[in-house]
Amino acid sequence: MTIHTMKQTSFAQPTAGEWTEAAEASLKGKPLASLETATPEGITLKPLYTSDDIPEGQEERLNAIRNGVGKADWTVLQETCETDPAIFLEKTKTALVRGNGAVVYTGGWEKEADSGVLDALASLITEVPVYVRCRPDDPFLAVFGRVEEDKRKQVTGYADVDASADLSHRFPSLRTIAVDTGSVHMKGADAVTELAAALSEAADIAGKEDDFGAMARKLFFTFDIDTHFFTEIAKLRAFRLLFRSFSAAYGVKEPLRVPVIARTSLRTYTLADPYVNLLRSGNEAFAAAIGGADAITVAPLDALTGSTGFSERVARNVQHILKEEAHADRVLDPAGGSYYIESLTESLYRKAWEQFLEFEQRGGISAITSDGTLDRLLAEKKESRIRRLATRKESLIGTNIYADPAEEIQNQTPSEKSDGRLAEPFETLRSSIQGGKVHLIRFGTLKAVKPVADFAAGVLAVGGIRPELSPLFATVEEALGYLQSEQPQYAILCSSSEQAEESIRAVLTGKPDGTVLDAAGRFPEETAASLQQAGLNGFYYRGQDILEKLTEVKGILEGGMQR
Repeated sequence: MTIHTMKQTSFAQPTAGEWTEAAEASLKGKPLASLETATPEGITLKPLYTSDDIPEGQEERLNAIRNGVGKADWTVLQETCETDPAIFLEKTKTALVRGNGAVVYTGGWEKEADSGVLDALASLITEVPVYVRCRPDDPFLAVFGRVEEDKRKQVTGYADVDASADLSHRFPSLRTIAVDTGSVHMKGADAVTELAAALSEAADIAGKEDDFGAMARKLFFTFDIDTHFFTEIAKLRAFRLLFRSFSAAYGVKEPLRVPVIARTSLRTYTLADPYVNLLRSGNEAFAAAIGGADAITVAPLDALTGSTGFSERVARNVQHILKEEAHADRVLDPAGGSYYIESLTESLYRKAWEQFLEFEQRGGISAITSDGTLDRLLAEKKESRIRRLATRKESLIGTNIYADPAEEIQNQTPSEKSDGRLAEPFETLRSSIQGGKVHLIRFGTLKAVKPVADFAAGVLAVGGIRPELSPLFATVEEALGYLQSEQPQYAILCSSSEQAEESIRAVLTGKPDGTVLDAAGRFPEETAASLQQAGLNGFYYRGQDILEKLTEVKGILEGGMQR
């Protein structure tokens, strides 16, 4: 075929029905619906989206989202972590030269700064934006007092400080009314609950203000971004629609654009294998950029244990790569028009508005916080998320799957910012059993037994255990000889499915009395009950709760269970 012929060749437009038929053919008879998955928000994700999934009035919604975003670029808001004010100043100057977009302070000064440092920082915040989040008695706030009165209008950015009315009056260009969903996020909120909580908090603030427009000019929102890439993109897009509807309820048809600050989430960070945190933060920052965040903060990969100059530089450079290499700052709402993203945005918008109304019917965010309703809701959602991780319906790489048993759990730096991490139950359990001795008894050929043994070893690795592999045994007598020689406290029998039941029963009859024996594999309910009645402790199989299983292993290794 020549190039000319190729250029003249066209293909018939396939229909949705033809796509479905082709997909089901590859699934060997299973329906396309078997590929559907449910999100923590209760949204069913389909394997195929078409124009039929786009909500009505799509053009109007796209314009609303794009007007809400305003521009494709965003401000780099990288935290400068330092306790000494003078060093903080130097690190801030260096960060600004290397691409940071603002003077960023989130607490940490252990002493008051001298006048020279305060004056230098006061001068800086009239030249570049400032982002400050701290207590109202923090020594950093003295910087604002050093700004000359005729230059106060030049101070722009964000101040999340309790009782910040004074800052608001003195610095008219500074946004000082903050809605931060970080606390509900770390307690377990899904995207819908975060959006609803944000609106409910904004409603609480609006109820105390006389002028909605004046409030909106001072308002900004902060969202933490999780690893659910497409959901987080849709979350930020849905917020723009939600705020438009929220403003309409106050009689404002064309609301002012309110900035959205995005932070990469610490709840997905882990103490083991911290370099995976870099992958998580990169994924989250990309979602924030695509979703239209006005400013982004990327947590350093070792934020849990105390960041270093290297990790802070890498975190800052994540955003530069998104801008300079991915060109994510050059396209306004790049996800707009995608059937999948638009459908997901619409679902989050509707569900969040519905939950927001439920919160308001109960008295608003203050009421459901004070009576414990919100905490109970968040606890249920967090428990559900951990159960999904424990059964591997979700992955936290290096924690509940693909774990390296040699990785040590590092000591965490005390910080309220990271309370509520999803990896904590796994890390706590791992710290208590890491290095435990477990034998894998391999019965059969390598080809037959390796997948089973690898699965069991993968579960043990989550607990920081590297099992000892037995030789490959062809007969029960060889396996029993090994057990009698090693006298293991705990062993897992791994064999092919064809000979699993027979080999298990045979080994149970001759194993040492002090050895607790489990088996890798899933068996019919009656068979499993019969094997346990014969002396088998339990099983390893796909879909089981590995937290429960490893807690059981802990009891065995500590001598808490003996058969």
